[in-house]
Amino acid sequence: MWAEVDLVDWAALRHNYGSAEDVSELLRRCAGPDPEDAERAADDLLNHLFHQGGWICSAAPAALPFLLRLAATPDVPSRRTLLELVSRLASEALQVADRWVDPGWPSAWERALPKVLVLLNAPEPEIRRAAADVIGSCRSPGELTLPALLRRWQAEDDTATRLDLLLALGHAVLQEPAGEHGPGVRTLLRGLLDAPEAQLRLAAVHAIAPADSDLPAQQLGLLLEAVRDPSVELWQHTSAVETGVQGVHHWTAALLTGPSLAFTLGLLDDHPDVDQRIGGLARAGGLLAQWRSPTTALLPRLVARLDDPAAEVRFRAVELLACLGPAAAAHDDEVAALIGDTGARTTRKRETVSPRQPYGRWHG
Repeated sequence: MWAEVDLVDWAALRHNYGSAEDVSELLRRCAGPDPEDAERAADDLLNHLFHQGGWICSAAPAALPFLLRLAATPDVPSRRTLLELVSRLASEALQVADRWVDPGWPSAWERALPKVLVLLNAPEPEIRRAAADVIGSCRSPGELTLPALLRRWQAEDDTATRLDLLLALGHAVLQEPAGEHGPGVRTLLRGLLDAPEAQLRLAAVHAIAPADSDLPAQQLGLLLEAVRDPSVELWQHTSAVETGVQGVHHWTAALLTGPSLAFTLGLLDDHPDVDQRIGGLARAGGLLAQWRSPTTALLPRLVARLDDPAAEVRFRAVELLACLGPAAAAHDDEVAALIGDTGARTTRKRETVSPRQPYGRWHG
């Protein structure tokens, strides 16, 4: 492989920071014996070749086959990050205008796809998930990707990987021509709306929604049940979403057309999990930032959180009431009673230094 890497005139190619002459050394470091250095090199490649997106640089198609060969090598420490890079590039190539995609990318991707499909059968679940995420990010027609995705779905016993596979199936069936497996995949996804596992039902809604924008509102009860179920933590282990409770709340809220008061009120119902209560207040804040008319409906739910046992929940409730100004004036005394709440003050200080990141790396 390294002889082939050396044949590439990297200095003649460009990435986000100029000449791509450093890519060869970064690829070598990704396969090095030091896991921490390998991960740093993979992160550098992600930054150099993708950064914040907006284009597919000329170094990307040249690097693509080597990224996948490293990702297919079991003793490469950084293979998961390398596949994340491939997924982001594939997704960006689908979203940006053609003039921002290097002319060599389409043919490079066409040659790369079979290697990605092989990774669906990797022994490591995290690699299978990452491969499904790559396929769920690309524009390859479903007739090329659905057969391999379906075979993996039928064999897969890892629940988090099955979630990634469902999202990939939902994306792939929309890439025309979908081929002979298209109708069967659509039937499969619809059938999973009644699956016994809450997160499979949620994944099915996400998979179907791009083709049926009315479905999420019709399945509001299903969505609330799933995002408030303890099994929601499974999404932290996926490649496509890779987020906790608040991120899943946000990701799922985005399925609904416009701000949804009903969804937010459902999230604000009492819950034993503090992250769920925090997530409900976060969505309330997002809703109020777009739409002030729900204030009357939301106000009692916010006030009820002023005596929550968790300091962060109390802080967020006070913060939202303060943002409402005169609309919350009737509750001034209840807010004033928390002036001596050292827990809430500590929470505020902590969040000022290191803000909570409410979303995962979802880019679907």
